[in-house]
Amino acid sequence: MTRQLDAPPYPGSPSPGLDLRHAIDAALTALDTPPTPAVARAVGEDLLGALARTAATGDTCLVLPAAEAVAAARGHLAAGRAGDARAALVGARDHLDRRAR
Repeated sequence: MTRQLDAPPYPGSPSPGLDLRHAIDAALTALDTPPTPAVARAVGEDLLGALARTAATGDTCLVLPAAEAVAAARGHLAAGRAGDARAALVGARDHLDRRAR
């Protein structure tokens, strides 16, 4: 079931993209120092899980720019470009911040 774009979430329900925001914040913390390949894989898997949960709740359409930036960050991590991944995640967080206003 997906939410309509013009309908606010039900009172008491989590904000769209909240799980994605938590994963982004955790990934940015993990990427404060250059990650080992194992850490980069784990961060990528955590981001994939957050994308999957966002899709499962039907919120992807509400936070699409952030979801796309997170997907790009996963690609950068897989290619060993942690700096580019970090930049994509900061962009994703900015998209979520703009949506919250």
